[in-house]
Order: sequence, then C-alpha cells, then structure tokens
Amino acid sequence: MKIIKNDLFFSVIIPLYNKKNTVLRTIDSILKQSYNNFEIIVVNDGSIDGGEKIVESIIDPRITIINQKNAGVSFARNNGAKRAKYDYVTFLDADDTWMPNFLEEMCFLINTYPDAGLYGANNYYKYPHSPVFTEDLKGFFQGKEYGLITNYFKVFAELKKSPFLISSSCVHIDLFKAVGGFKVGVKLTEDSDFWCRIALTHDIAYSIRPSSIYFLALIGCTHEIFTPEDFEVTLTLENALKNNEVKEEHIFFVKKLIAFQKLGHAKRAILTNNKWFALKKLFNFDFLLFYPIDTIKFFIICFVPHGIIDYWKSKKYN
Repeated sequence: MKIIKNDLFFSVIIPLYNKKNTVLRTIDSILKQSYNNFEIIVVNDGSIDGGEKIVESIIDPRITIINQKNAGVSFARNNGAKRAKYDYVTFLDADDTWMPNFLEEMCFLINTYPDAGLYGANNYYKYPHSPVFTEDLKGFFQGKEYGLITNYFKVFAELKKSPFLISSSCVHIDLFKAVGGFKVGVKLTEDSDFWCRIALTHDIAYSIRPSSIYFLALIGCTHEIFTPEDFEVTLTLENALKNNEVKEEHIFFVKKLIAFQKLGHAKRAILTNNKWFALKKLFNFDFLLFYPIDTIKFFIICFVPHGIIDYWKSKKYN
C-alpha cells in the first residue's frame, strides 16, 4: 500500500505556443488529479492562435498565466520556474495529459527516495488515430514497480529512449536552479540534455506505472526539424567526458549514449531528406560498435526514395 503524505506542493509549468486545440484538455487533466496540492503556471510564449484566451476563461485560483514574447520552450519553462511558489516543479506540455494519479505517483517517489535528483514515471504514447500503448518495463526493478535508476545513461542507451519524458518528470526547484534549468535556444534534445546534467551527479527515482499520455505527431511537434549541428545532449556528454565529470562506472554507457544520439541525428537527417548528411554521419566506428543493426538499417534506408519514406511517415504519424 502506498503511503502519501499531504505536505508536498507542486508547481506545474505549461509552456504554451499555439496549442489552442489541446491546452484545455491538458489543464483539465491537472485539475482532475487525485492529489490537489499544486499551482498551475501557464507561460504563453507569444501564441498567435488565441490559446491564452482559453486559459484565461478557466476560473480557478490555482492557475496563473504569464505572457511573454516568443522565446522558445526552454525560456518559457525557465520563466515559469522563476515564478514557482513550491519546492517541486513539474512540466506538462500543452498537448500532453496526465493520468489522475500522476502527482500522487510523484509524491510516493519523493517520500520513498527523498535524496533522488529527479523523479519520473512511465507513460502512454498516442498517435492521432491509434489506441494508446506503453513500454513494457516490468523487468526494471526485479518485479517491483518502482526503484532507483543509478545509471540513467545505461538505461537510456539500452532502451534507446528515455524511460520518462518531460511531461512525466519532476525535480526539486533548488536542483533545477543549480544545473541551470533548460538551455535557452536549443531546439532539439533540450529535455534529454537537462536530465543528463542531473544524472551525472544524482540517482533518479522511477515508477514503471504509466502516469501520463504523450501525444505523438501533433501540429507544432519537432519531428520535422533538422539542424546540422550535433544534438545538445551529445555536446553536454562529450564535454562531461572531456572534463572528467563522468563517474567511472558510467563512462562506457555515456559513450554508448553519445553514439545513440549521433545515430539519432543521422536518422533525423534521413527522415527530413538530408540523406547525404546522413551517409557521411553513418561512417562512424562507434555506431557499428554499439548499434550495428541500426547502423546497417539506416545506411540501407538512405537509398530508399524519399517519397516512400514520406508515405511511411504519413501512415505512422497521421
């Protein structure tokens, strides 16, 4: 039986940019939480679709809206954190939702592992015209539904994704400030970069019970963005290795995660029809060392006509 103390309070930060069709659903999922010690800070990042008007129409004293010029999701989240009244901050994107037990799950993890640096939970995924699905993580903690992730880099590299997302994680405001929050101006992997900076020095408390829904491939998502620069998380981990900031037992898996992120960069280049960039990127020994099957698969896909790739994407994402 879970023991939940009622002395924890959360600041829920929602960056809002042109999500008028989903933001009400998002806020409604917070208002329906089984644990009610929270405030909601909506940071309107220069929306032009009137989404902020929908937020303003909701009558609830726990909701605050901040208006700013468009400055990006990282600036919006950091701005919201500056206004947070409570010790624990959690972030919910304006097109995702929480299950009714999300904050209760965070309370349980905080009470159980008060020294953890980050708290996260499994989540459901949802494509526009498909049922929800989730990752089967029953083997994470030898049959237990929760525990400590002591090597986040190993989990990330072997699972080939983070076991939690920005909308299913929570951090103490002091640690958020200590690591510098989210890096402003970063368009891709700003969330992974943030988690990895924490994981360099802290364990992560985690529950395999899905507690949120991540809606994939909606308008305004980042899967069509491509930049030639390495992902920010890659640069962060490479600098951590260079500066001897990685624990010895984590070094191998940090290198493996770097290879995975660079391979992911090549995959994004393929999906956005930057195949020559991808081909040059794929000539990397670390890819073959850590991910031989993925490397060969992506190499072959580089020679598939992009029309076929676009058709596959339309079937998957729409």
